[in-house]
Amino acid sequence: MPEDRIVVAMSGGVDSSVAAAFLKEKGYDVVGVTIRFWGRDGTDDVEDARRVARRLDIPHEVVSFDASFKHNVVDYFVSEYLKGRTPNPCAVCNPMIKFGELLRKADEAGARFMATGHYAVVSHDAKRSRYLLRWGKERGKDQSYFLARLSQASLSRALFPVGSFPKAKIRALAERLGLAVADKRESQEVCFIPDGRVAAFVEEQAGRAMERGAIVDTEGRTLGAHRGIAGYTIGQRKGLGIAVGSPVYVTRLDAETNTVVVGSADALYRRRFRATDPNWIAVPELTASVRLQARIRYKHRPAWAWVAPWGDRGVEVRFERPQRAITPGQLAVFYEDDVVVGSAWIDEVLD
Repeated sequence: MPEDRIVVAMSGGVDSSVAAAFLKEKGYDVVGVTIRFWGRDGTDDVEDARRVARRLDIPHEVVSFDASFKHNVVDYFVSEYLKGRTPNPCAVCNPMIKFGELLRKADEAGARFMATGHYAVVSHDAKRSRYLLRWGKERGKDQSYFLARLSQASLSRALFPVGSFPKAKIRALAERLGLAVADKRESQEVCFIPDGRVAAFVEEQAGRAMERGAIVDTEGRTLGAHRGIAGYTIGQRKGLGIAVGSPVYVTRLDAETNTVVVGSADALYRRRFRATDPNWIAVPELTASVRLQARIRYKHRPAWAWVAPWGDRGVEVRFERPQRAITPGQLAVFYEDDVVVGSAWIDEVLD
């Protein structure tokens, strides 16, 4: 494989565009590839990526991995909601599609490395003989959380050229380089549900309407009816359709009884949970309880917790202080300073 050839995953946004420009300026043989995602036209993003590729004078290709994306991301997404869990499709897409299918595309192109516009940093630690994943330079834009399922093999070939810079500088560089996407807004929605109507999407993919059920309080008293548990998530306050004289929040979703449980804001705070299928990055495995900072969703501020092995393939996490809305289905990511130690899927919230 040529050491100077790099495939860049170009989404049509400013971050991946500047990543490609950085690498081209450094003299690498850059090949731009844009994924056309399942269920989304994406014409504007594809055209933006093409314009940037022409500006940089690099080859550009559009690919789709519809079957793999549907199976690994969409079907998982729907299945989790039907189980009363809240999925995290980006954390699944990155190892399965971007650093799975697209990395195999890089092999076909004869590229040793693949780059993306993620705000994170990857390095090699000779003492540990491991590749490490670190926070991006700007904490508010850091995306190490979404990359915490990557394997050592994937990290060994991953480049994140913009991860060491603040977002404002990346936009300024895009403007200086004359890239048409310099002021392009960031996408906030799930890429395959551009209208944001999650419950309707789940119903369409499941091929049936969601079964209605009861909304109950923490004592089991019926307060109203819900429209299907796929339309609710832990911590939700608005759109419940009930009035009890004081604010209430979704505290639990019970798929077995098809029940939405609500309670006070205080009822959202829990200290302990179990998580499964850990992916260790900074260490080969976890053999004893260790004090780390845990992040239970992307926007969650990491909090100190004790993380210990549990069962055959899991961890038990106990926060030093109760945390709000620990949600089954979400990804828990564990940090030591700015280094991602590993991650696991939240499975059961305890006390």
